Amino acid sequence: MKILSYEAGGASENEIHFSKIKFGKLNLLVGNSGAGKTRLLNTIFNAAQFVVQKDKFYIGFWDVTLEHNSVKYRWILETGKSDDESAVKITKESIVSYDGEKETTLVNRSLESFEFNGNELPKLSHKESSIALLQDEELIKPIYRGLSSIMRRNFSGADLEHEAIFQSLPQAALKKIKKTKNLEDLFHSNLNLSCKLYILSEVFKETYEKICVEFKATFPFVSEMKLIEADRFGFHYPGIVPVFALKEKFNDKWVPLNEFSSGMKKVLLILSDIYILPEEGCVYLIDEYENSLGVNAINFFPSVLFEAASKSQFIITSHHPYIIGNVPVKDWIILHRQGNTVHVKQGDELEEKFGKSKQKAFIQLINDPFYAEGIE
Repeated sequence: MKILSYEAGGASENEIHFSKIKFGKLNLLVGNSGAGKTRLLNTIFNAAQFVVQKDKFYIGFWDVTLEHNSVKYRWILETGKSDDESAVKITKESIVSYDGEKETTLVNRSLESFEFNGNELPKLSHKESSIALLQDEELIKPIYRGLSSIMRRNFSGADLEHEAIFQSLPQAALKKIKKTKNLEDLFHSNLNLSCKLYILSEVFKETYEKICVEFKATFPFVSEMKLIEADRFGFHYPGIVPVFALKEKFNDKWVPLNEFSSGMKKVLLILSDIYILPEEGCVYLIDEYENSLGVNAINFFPSVLFEAASKSQFIITSHHPYIIGNVPVKDWIILHRQGNTVHVKQGDELEEKFGKSKQKAFIQLINDPFYAEGIE
């Protein structure tokens, strides 16, 4: 699944309006601090979470075009306050599919009526999207599956530390994945990084080895990697508690994942994510990966993205010249905020203007008024 275009208004507590954006397979969001890059990622992820996890929705509208298995879907949603003004309700919703030349209205919904595939349905909850309500219907299932496969990585706060905590491996999850041998089950699990790597080492050994090879290539001072029981580090929990650990050259001490540098955790987490992405592909959102990283941990990033973008879609933000300079201009999306409206320039608008020199393009970018004066 991939997002082809996105527009949203009032899609957050700040009531920001994002003008229509077209997305390709690899998308680099650039713009001055405060231009709306992080908020854009948040609104995309939150929209998916509202459908899949039934999280809170804001008052506003969303106009999203998706593609799954060569079929396009346009989903338009409007929300407003409920009668008691204590919650948000869906006031209007439509889903249209485009299969080649064939256009089909799947959902047409208002406060008064609810039509699915041309048939009138009884009134259903206005607090849930039609995609959630009809998720088991064959016509809607691909959209639900696609929205379920939107992943966001935010490396600020406690999110990264949470991935490195000690966790007992759920035997039911291990048993299921051993039976299905389906990486998608691992992708959708809520397991921490060490548990995921343990299952990879047990069930998908080749994938596990690839992750280790890539990780070691980024950090050549690492001599050995291994999954070790938490007891070895003085932590006693019931069941199997795997801990990914490493040794550095000239040091015999095993270092557990929770003691890795933030850069090493980020690289290992992204590599693990990328190697277990669903075969159908997913939308992977990454916000300013490069913060507080050394050059070696930044340099690996563009090449890994280019390789993985063959089956999945990446929407990332960055201020770092190396990352910006190594992503083609055609894949840039420049954001410029005027008040509560975020305007967009697509990379293909700038490709001819900036030329093909990566260094020249970056210099032109930071001097372009649309970028440099990113907030008005």
